[in-house]
Amino acid sequence: MIMVSAVAAMAACSSAPQQVGTQPSWRKPVTAEPKAPVSVTFAPASDPAPRYNETLQAPPHTPLGDAVLASLASVAKDARVPMPAADARLFRACAELAQIVPEEGVVGYSLVEFALQRNGIIEPSPHLIVVWGDVDVPGPIVEKLRPRLAEILADGATARVGIGAVKRNPDGTGAIVFALQGSGVTTQPIPRSAPTGGAFAIDAVVDIRYHDPEVFVTRDDGTTERLALALGRSGAFKSTVTCAARSGKQQVEITASDVAGATVLANFPVYCGVEPPTTLTITPTHDDTGVVAPAEAAQRLLALANHDRQAAGLPALIWDERVAKVAQGYSEEMKRTKVVAHVSPTTGSPADRVRVAGIKTAVVLENVARAYGVGEAHQGLMNSPGHRANLMSVAATHVGMAVVLGDEVSGRRELFVTQVFIRIPPKVEPGATAEVVRKRIESVRPVAVNARLASVAQQLADGLSTGHTRDSLWPAARKQLDALGTQYARVGSVITAVAELDTLDGKQLVGDYRPDDIGIGIAQGTHPEIGEGAIWIVILMAEKLDTKR
Repeated sequence: MIMVSAVAAMAACSSAPQQVGTQPSWRKPVTAEPKAPVSVTFAPASDPAPRYNETLQAPPHTPLGDAVLASLASVAKDARVPMPAADARLFRACAELAQIVPEEGVVGYSLVEFALQRNGIIEPSPHLIVVWGDVDVPGPIVEKLRPRLAEILADGATARVGIGAVKRNPDGTGAIVFALQGSGVTTQPIPRSAPTGGAFAIDAVVDIRYHDPEVFVTRDDGTTERLALALGRSGAFKSTVTCAARSGKQQVEITASDVAGATVLANFPVYCGVEPPTTLTITPTHDDTGVVAPAEAAQRLLALANHDRQAAGLPALIWDERVAKVAQGYSEEMKRTKVVAHVSPTTGSPADRVRVAGIKTAVVLENVARAYGVGEAHQGLMNSPGHRANLMSVAATHVGMAVVLGDEVSGRRELFVTQVFIRIPPKVEPGATAEVVRKRIESVRPVAVNARLASVAQQLADGLSTGHTRDSLWPAARKQLDALGTQYARVGSVITAVAELDTLDGKQLVGDYRPDDIGIGIAQGTHPEIGEGAIWIVILMAEKLDTKR
């Protein structure tokens, strides 16, 4: 009997593969008492690749491989898409995965990524299908695979193909892992390890479909940085990653943009001062089990995110139900369209979706993923430097997350995950904030605070923070200031709103004024661009009549 299922792999952004598979008739229903988690150690016997993206080599011929490739060539011709190249690296990765794929359930994202990377492949996880059957009889296996091939090729997985088979049972049957992968970037070979104090170059070209390439690196200490690029023509760019005194894993990510927004084209580790690991042990936890309650899964994702933020010394993200509704709507859209991307032809960008919901904020960050477990989704996002930067953002204060269940694949429901991060500035104490502003001005010119000026400034700040315009508030303020005419030759005003006091500059505040006395008003409210929690600052600057110029 031929049995077909899919191998799960986490998908982040539009670049990631979408797993396909059927619900086999032989699969046992999930019981109320799940099996205890079992650790899996992945220790392939073959030698790992010393570099990523070595020159493409063709795999050895086998009856099964040749039969599958012939069928794939026929399907590609009918679909009028390029025939994927048979890649010896991907063949080896599939053979290694065939040794450990379970007969029930899925093999996780980490194991798939490990197999790809140790064989020198930098792109995110491919489309993977597992077939169980007689590995010496290709016909029935090809017959089962063929209906899925056109669907996968249509998703753009036309760069390379791999097939691996391992006999696992006494009767000669076993696991066949089939992979189709797309690619949006080509590079010169990149070492998988570099000496302490050394460096390695990234010399790459993104596909014509993409623009604005970027390179991010998550360092061994968990910090993420964007690298400077030397841009060339037609999507070419170069960059250098330095090890300096660093030791251990440096996670490199290459992204670019297309009509669907920012896309992960490559994500791979390079090890400074140490050799890459040769084995990987995975111990499943509660977060790796199947999801039944989507709302609970979203809260589990929040807990995982805040656990990592706390470990990094960052404040916890605060749940925002309004933002969660935005995330929910977009996860439902991704489920309908089967497209995991930031920019939608229907609802636009993440900022568009937040704005339509009536949420005003100066910061909008988004992570999207397609996965088969909560832990897998979080791990995949944290393993991506760009997505990790969002989860660990110092600017983000509030978040909404949503998980929507999709099709069942190998006994697990696929998850469409959306995380939307915004910033609502924390509450400030007006008196302390006014003192900060005064010190910024004092650093430029000595001034004194006048209580009557401060009273008028506070009235203006209170009015602005509740939605009134300057023009509507100024006449009443003008009358109070006119009463000070015998004391001051001139009273000017500076009105601004900020999300952070760190952005205030004393020289810019003072400008051309030469004040002797000032009054400062501070209030928090909504600003059309900054959003909620904006700090409104009103400064009245007065020049005395008897001041010698």
